[in-house]
Amino acid sequence: MLKLLMLFCLLFVACGGLAGDVGGSLNESSSDSQGKASSSSKNEASSSSSECLSLDYIVWSEAPGNSYMHSNENGGNTQIGMDAYYISAFLIKQGQYKTIMGGENPSKGTKNDTLPVEGVTWFKAEEFCKKLSVRMCLDSNAVRIPTEAQWEYAEVASVILRDEKYWEWTNDCFDSRFPWTDYDPSGPPNCSRNFVKVRKGLNFYYNVRYSTDPYSTDISGGHISFRVAVKNKDL
Repeated sequence: MLKLLMLFCLLFVACGGLAGDVGGSLNESSSDSQGKASSSSKNEASSSSSECLSLDYIVWSEAPGNSYMHSNENGGNTQIGMDAYYISAFLIKQGQYKTIMGGENPSKGTKNDTLPVEGVTWFKAEEFCKKLSVRMCLDSNAVRIPTEAQWEYAEVASVILRDEKYWEWTNDCFDSRFPWTDYDPSGPPNCSRNFVKVRKGLNFYYNVRYSTDPYSTDISGGHISFRVAVKNKDL
């Protein structure tokens, strides 16, 4: 009987020690940094799922909360305050697009997974964002096409890498008046999915804006591509 009791005690201590080791490993693992954006509680909570795509799938650049000066077309300036957000440092690449969109590659130029995807309608860019959000186990509206103000601020703050050969979609509908508010504008207020959108970029101009049919896949003078953004609070 004494031998059985001693054996039981040894087994109890061994199991308790093993459980402590496993708990320590999990705690250490969950505290590891996975990049700028991956420290959020949402991502940590969903990281237990093997189906969650790591936030590091996109190379994010941080655009801290601050303000920038928008140069108006009439020659004036408007100071615009911005919430903090992350924006993809690079245009979405063909390989990334194919992974998220089930192998689709609408690019009309050279097919290469390391090159920016182009020939993308605004609707397809929006679809990519929603699917990427889900693959990252975020809210389906977390990842978005950047607003015009987000795009401009990232350009002014030099946190994105541009390619002069590409136009870029923004999430905003085109309106002759911009900004509509001086704090983190998006819109205009009557914006709907089918309205013409704002495209930016090409030749490194940051404050030039053009109205664009959201069904467009190519623009005279340059291919049209996109990048993605997510606000800190949505991570």
